Amino acid sequence: MTNWTLNRYFFRLYVVSFLSTLLAVFALIYLIDMIEISRRGGLPDVGVGAVALFSALRVPSFIGQAFPFIILFSSVYTLLTLNRRLELVVARASGVSIWQILIPFAAGSLLIGLAATFVYNPLSAYTKSLAQDMQAMSDGTALADDSDRVPWLRQSSEGISSILGATTVARNGALLGGVTAFVLGDDGIVRDRIDAPRATLTDGAWILEEPRITRIGRTPEYPASYRLPTSLKPEYIEQRLADPEAISIWELGSKINVAASLGFNSMAFSMQYNTLVAQPALFIAMTLLAATVATRFSRTGQSGRTIAGGVLAGFVLYVVTFLAKALGSNSVVPPVIAAWFPVLAAGLVGVTILLHQEDG
Repeated sequence: MTNWTLNRYFFRLYVVSFLSTLLAVFALIYLIDMIEISRRGGLPDVGVGAVALFSALRVPSFIGQAFPFIILFSSVYTLLTLNRRLELVVARASGVSIWQILIPFAAGSLLIGLAATFVYNPLSAYTKSLAQDMQAMSDGTALADDSDRVPWLRQSSEGISSILGATTVARNGALLGGVTAFVLGDDGIVRDRIDAPRATLTDGAWILEEPRITRIGRTPEYPASYRLPTSLKPEYIEQRLADPEAISIWELGSKINVAASLGFNSMAFSMQYNTLVAQPALFIAMTLLAATVATRFSRTGQSGRTIAGGVLAGFVLYVVTFLAKALGSNSVVPPVIAAWFPVLAAGLVGVTILLHQEDG
């Protein structure tokens, strides 16, 4: 009964700490993102309210990437607070082992991880897709989400060959934003360059709205729209241009199958899927890492060393996770291995250090 009461107390403190940290990080990222959008002029044709909404739709995706570090710092803060109050010292003196102390923290991390994977991820994917719709429908094509690299598609239909690129894909590949197209002549040399804020896929053609058509030796033309023939289907376009983070975990399995049927490299989608599946275990590993630097009793003046240790652990894990994801997305290593390696590495390091601290 005593252990159950203690576990509930630790669990409640940890969840409250997590929610407080989550709220603070959300507010900070939201403020920074709004300032960045305003500075870069990403949505120049809309008001402040629309910019605030656009940023609010983008922030959940950023938070999803920061979840492991929110878990890490929440665990460090909670354990450090319990240490300062001597509550961990009293619990250890009463015969409670470090593993019993960490049970409610691990349980909280597991529940948060399951919620983040199967509830929060679909929500963040949906809000990110809405943000992409807003960006594609806006004239603010200068704001690229994650990269300055524009993917290109080669297409040919009705005797016209062209190359098409876009900074934003929305509506499952039927709407593009920040479009640039090169129309090729019969000799394979570029004949026209077309820049448009958006393009909509219709039956057998792209309709580019408000385009600027540039030809060598001629003054640019600005027609109301331009029809660019294509034989591409929305599924093909989405597989080539879509951001895996804008797809819910419930849909990633079918997207992987579609990519395989079209002959595409589906590793980016597979990497995202395995990363999400491994997320609850990663949260538990982050809690173990936090315990290695925050469960030993330290005086108030020594807290800086504990916080620095937590920051260093988070930075190292971030680098490892980033490298593993890049390797998995580019078929260097299998996505399953790339997704689970940081989890196993962090977990084994945490358990090893805790065993050394507990048993010597």
